[in-house]
Amino acid sequence: MIEVKAVRITSGRNISVTPLADGLPREQGDHVRVLLCERHSRVSVPAGMTGLWCPLSSGIWVEALGSRFFVKRGSVYTSDPDYTHEINVPMRGMSIAVLARHSVWAQLTSSCSESIGSLPVVFPANHVMPVGSRLALLQLVRRLLDRADTTDSRASEHFGQMMMQMQQCFLPLLQRCPGSSVARRSQIFLRLQRARHLIQTSPSRGIDITTLGKLTNYSANQLIRLFRLVFGETPYASLLRVRVEYAQRLIRDTEMDISEVSRISGFENRTSFSRAFKIHSGGTASEFRTSLRQ
Repeated sequence: MIEVKAVRITSGRNISVTPLADGLPREQGDHVRVLLCERHSRVSVPAGMTGLWCPLSSGIWVEALGSRFFVKRGSVYTSDPDYTHEINVPMRGMSIAVLARHSVWAQLTSSCSESIGSLPVVFPANHVMPVGSRLALLQLVRRLLDRADTTDSRASEHFGQMMMQMQQCFLPLLQRCPGSSVARRSQIFLRLQRARHLIQTSPSRGIDITTLGKLTNYSANQLIRLFRLVFGETPYASLLRVRVEYAQRLIRDTEMDISEVSRISGFENRTSFSRAFKIHSGGTASEFRTSLRQ
């Protein structure tokens, strides 16, 4: 039975999570760590641990791979186990974290693999979690904090099912990857998903094929071919689409000048912004703003 340890991270605290528990041997140190992070807290998570982060109010700031991005309330972020992460909960925020090594997640998800489908790796992504599911998760975490018994099999099973249900959307994409084994296809998809997730979370960053190639350890031609095979578009096309979607949100939610929207969205100049916006939106940015006001 996998042990579940729940801890409340009170306001203003900074903590560093260690991969192993209290120097125990690896097989004895396997457990799930559940954190209820209150406002203005900061958590450092080392490589080797996969985290499931669920903001309950406001959102959280994530720093990883030299990038910083915001995960809003209503989303759940599953982190990449191969990289360190810094998680910041803002002044008006609160977040739940479920942390474990990959081997532990494999045990947690194996019990529900027959009904949901087996995934060999937890992939980095932002998922949507309905309000009811977030409230149920919060109630479970509060029960764990109030109890002395940490070997709660129902809690660990719940976390495994939650992870599988969110990540099952990747199963069809995993099948598109080349490879004679599930392990090989999962390795390829993990590398591609890292590139895709960086594009999705950091559209304003100066991302190019060289940056993505270093991240995935693929040559430019390999990356373009595999990315198109799995996701149906090239990395550059994906980046343009995500940047336009980001620009649309800025136009909808702010009074920012169109030139400023172009710059913040990551476009090199107004001409490239206008061309991409018209292709993806069917009109200019000014026309898009006017249509929202009608």
